[in-house]
Amino acid sequence: MSDIIGDVNTIIEAKRRDTALLFLTDGMTWKARLSDLRRIVQRQNDGNITRIYTTKMRETFLDDLRTLKAEYAL
Repeated sequence: MSDIIGDVNTIIEAKRRDTALLFLTDGMTWKARLSDLRRIVQRQNDGNITRIYTTKMRETFLDDLRTLKAEYAL
């Protein structure tokens, strides 16, 4: 996680606009990186990240993957 913001920005710039970007966090390590987490949340608010998940959101994540699979006819 040394340059997570740079990595996320690179993905955002490279991905197609119709591509969903899902971001999964483990929760614990982010307590020490609240500034980075705020910046990631801002990218979600700007529409660049589709959704941010924590490990406790497993079922929501799986439901969203099923929905995306159907929407993209995969």
